[in-house]
Amino acid sequence: MNQSSPSDTPEHAGHRERLKERFAAAPAELSEADLLELLLGYAIPRRDVAPLAGLLLQHYQSIDRILAAPLAELTHISGIGPSTAVFLKLIHQVLMKKPASQQLSFLNPEELEDRPLEKAPTQRTLRVFTNDEVANALHFLPKVAGFTRLDAFKEFLQNNLPYNSQETRQRRAVTILNRFYPEGTIAAPLTTFLSHISAENSLKPVIFYHMLQSEPIAVKTAEELIYPALPIGQVGREQLREFTRKVLPDISPKSMAHTLRSFDLTYSLLGVGTLSADSLRFQLRPGDPMAFAYIFTAEFPQPGMYSFDQLYQGPLHRWLLWDREWLRAQLYALRDMGILSKISEIDAVKQFTVALDRSAALQAFLEAVRTAPHLLREKTDDPDSKPPLHAEDPTP
Repeated sequence: MNQSSPSDTPEHAGHRERLKERFAAAPAELSEADLLELLLGYAIPRRDVAPLAGLLLQHYQSIDRILAAPLAELTHISGIGPSTAVFLKLIHQVLMKKPASQQLSFLNPEELEDRPLEKAPTQRTLRVFTNDEVANALHFLPKVAGFTRLDAFKEFLQNNLPYNSQETRQRRAVTILNRFYPEGTIAAPLTTFLSHISAENSLKPVIFYHMLQSEPIAVKTAEELIYPALPIGQVGREQLREFTRKVLPDISPKSMAHTLRSFDLTYSLLGVGTLSADSLRFQLRPGDPMAFAYIFTAEFPQPGMYSFDQLYQGPLHRWLLWDREWLRAQLYALRDMGILSKISEIDAVKQFTVALDRSAALQAFLEAVRTAPHLLREKTDDPDSKPPLHAEDPTP
């Protein structure tokens, strides 16, 4: 059911005009939230659409996913009427009518080289992975806790990123904000998380998660090349090159080199794999409880009943390569904290029930860590004297 909203105020109208002027002057400098707000402004001309843009990005993670959502699904979102939903689907249809080689992602199209690929279920166009920013994310993201506005943090990045060119610093700052703050607001779960952690080991998995969320080619590589290779424990550099060429057949040699470097840095600097001269090595392992809570609440943001398979087929296992038995132990830790209300492992039915929404769950976890750190399960010890699960077959 859509809710009525007050008419646009002069302040909002002025903001919209400034947004148009910024786009006309430098479209690549607008965040994904700015782009969506500008887009919605044409469909809903007399209302402040910034909150709606933030809500949509929080739910769908990207403009591409919003446009690809079914019409009926969009019309059930509060704030979106039939006309707005049709407007968004019209844009999506126009984009899909283009030849595949001309289809661009909304995320920094001027910064990345886009190439065609068969459409993924989310309809996100794959592109080369040329801008990793891993080291900068590790260094600068923890500093966001000292800011109250995202534009102030953006200015800080533009002034301090380690590049000589001001244009490069500005472009890379936009990349970092699009990747880690797609909602367009500093009042996001990531800021809450960053303000409560100090250990780099807790930060690295979260950065890895966000990196892959914003890079469809990285997700495809993680799920279709690296995860199936778990029994072997490595993929050769030439395998990675051939896989990339298979999914992006028109990739240039320069972009291939950048993509391989980005994969190397993403996996090695963030501790998901280790590099040797000719291969990337990896294995299943325990994760970090703090990072687990952040990513778990992102993957299961609403109260409800979910299966263990939904957890095991998701990013915590298939991207980060965290051991299933360790993940199972974390579920019991969340139950002890009141974040899960029930865990059922009866015969073949294995389910858990999330009791809180994402914001409340993350706050409850952080409070439990502060007051009862013994609730954290660092090891894969058996939580309720239950027999251990059989050894898993990591092959999908």
